Amino acid sequence: MKKLAFSLFLSIPAVSYAGPIEDISAILNGRVGTSSEDRRHDVFQDVLVGKVKIGCKGDTLESHVKIDGVSGKMEGDTAIMTVTYSGSYTRQGWDIPCQKVSPALGGIENKNVRGSYEFRVTGKPFQKPIITWGIGSDFGEVAHGGHDSNVFAVRAVQNAIASAF
Repeated sequence: MKKLAFSLFLSIPAVSYAGPIEDISAILNGRVGTSSEDRRHDVFQDVLVGKVKIGCKGDTLESHVKIDGVSGKMEGDTAIMTVTYSGSYTRQGWDIPCQKVSPALGGIENKNVRGSYEFRVTGKPFQKPIITWGIGSDFGEVAHGGHDSNVFAVRAVQNAIASAF
């Protein structure tokens, strides 16, 4: 009998789960995030006394996003959340002597990013929520999920979400 009463007690809060979704939505909607990476490497030249650094080559990548929509549903103590986002992505090329490559020479790539991202938040009383990262979809200007613009946008979304918790 005690087991039945305890089961009923646990199932009562399941009826009123609109609160946590609304709370999470209010925290996430409008939140911003960034993600960047420096893929430059030093370039050396052999001289009589050894190697001398003459500059760098590579790329810097950066994405800025804003969460502009949030929805979700509860499954037990886990909120399954979906956010929509939009923002920008830039890849800047660098060449010897460690200077930005001119846009006229293809040294910059700018993309608009947008999409959806699904993740889970599990909450237990008196514990920090556990975030389980999910997947992105419905990508914007570049449809391929593996393109750097979408990879960096998803990382920026994850940073925006993580900053809320």
